[in-house]
Amino acid sequence: MKERKIFRTCAYCRVSSNTDIQDGSFETQCEYYEKLIKNNPEMEFVDIYGDHGKSGREMKNRPELNRMVKDCEDGKIDVVLTKSISRFARNMQECVATVRHLKDLGVAVRFEKESIDTLTMNGELILGILAAIAQEESKAISQNLCWSRKKHLERGEPWEKARYGYISVGKEHRWEVLEYQARIVQKAFYMAGMCHTYKEIADEMTRMEKETGKGRVWHKASVVNLLRSEVYIGNYLSNKQCSIIDRHGNIKRCKNKGHVDQILIEEHHPPLVSKNLYDIVQELLDNSSLGERRVKFSYTELKIMKKAKVIAAKEAELKGAMNEK
Repeated sequence: MKERKIFRTCAYCRVSSNTDIQDGSFETQCEYYEKLIKNNPEMEFVDIYGDHGKSGREMKNRPELNRMVKDCEDGKIDVVLTKSISRFARNMQECVATVRHLKDLGVAVRFEKESIDTLTMNGELILGILAAIAQEESKAISQNLCWSRKKHLERGEPWEKARYGYISVGKEHRWEVLEYQARIVQKAFYMAGMCHTYKEIADEMTRMEKETGKGRVWHKASVVNLLRSEVYIGNYLSNKQCSIIDRHGNIKRCKNKGHVDQILIEEHHPPLVSKNLYDIVQELLDNSSLGERRVKFSYTELKIMKKAKVIAAKEAELKGAMNEK
């Protein structure tokens, strides 16, 4: 009598967001496949690999999928079950490359919705077609999200998380001042206006963070980014960075150099510093007047520094008076 082969089987599950509705979907997927495998006499249960709240576009961002592939490479798995191609991957190149790699290892991927077994020649052909469709669907969803995001911006409602110094409130993502962070932001601008070095500013901001019990450590780069941000005069500029898709279908974040439109929302939220102080600090930054180990400055730089100190001193005094009321 021919001995029946037992296939070492696992399942891969994924949901792309952390919403409550999809929480249920994720748990249901995992429970369904564990029961399915354990109740099949031809299967030996290996594991359930689940990426929760992960996009399907890039494999590198899905640790559980990568763990599953590693276990396949280590010879622990014969069959992978998954709900559909769109759950497995939305990037056609990565999807097909991963499936072919597993096929070379002798591992079958079975897509339940499409009834595909990738160890068959017909299965790989259909997989290529359906993966292309899945990628187009993902692109369409992304375009719809971009359109929705643009409409929100036109109404003065940015989706992004509120910047340091503010907290996002309500469905309209209204920005309100977060007092302890606001004080740190203001101190950074006052010190910059008084021509303190980046290190001195960063050290003072770190000290103030420690007093609040938050423990954030500031460095030159993060100080410069904060001082350069127009949000602290109450304005919001969209898409300072953007995501682009390269010719290989991979998403990359980069500085927006005309890739997508930008929208400036003036007086979007309460300012933390005056435009006078902000503008003079930009001049100091442009002239590298806050750099370390500088002992000589041009006549123009000295004029800017003198003006900055006057503006910073007046604003710090004004804010101090306001705080006393």
